[in-house]
Amino acid sequence: MQSVSWVGVLAWLASLLTGGEGGLLGMMAGTIGIFISFILLFLNFFYFGLLWSRNGQSLGMRLLGIKVLKRDGSLMGFWSAGFRGTIGYWISGLVFGLGFLWAAFDGNKETWHDKIFGTGVFKA
Repeated sequence: MQSVSWVGVLAWLASLLTGGEGGLLGMMAGTIGIFISFILLFLNFFYFGLLWSRNGQSLGMRLLGIKVLKRDGSLMGFWSAGFRGTIGYWISGLVFGLGFLWAAFDGNKETWHDKIFGTGVFKA
């Protein structure tokens, strides 16, 4: 979902930087791209915030039989779950996905977003 937001932002900026050579249509496409990106970001935040705060599992996690919980074993709140699924995932994927791969080398098997939000993935 983050790639969609960057496409919209880049299209809009390119239209501004080229002096509007893309014309009104190019600027409208960039603006629509940014608008859609914000909608997708909101839906992503709401999806993870709602599901992880209710039972610790997204739909895919249910299939795999795992759940995400705080380190003390309790459920996350709506806001922290939403931020973990959006901002936390973005941070972990920022440098070639190194934040996700970090779990393979970490002693506690924690990703960067687990470390930031004090969470872990457990068997359900």
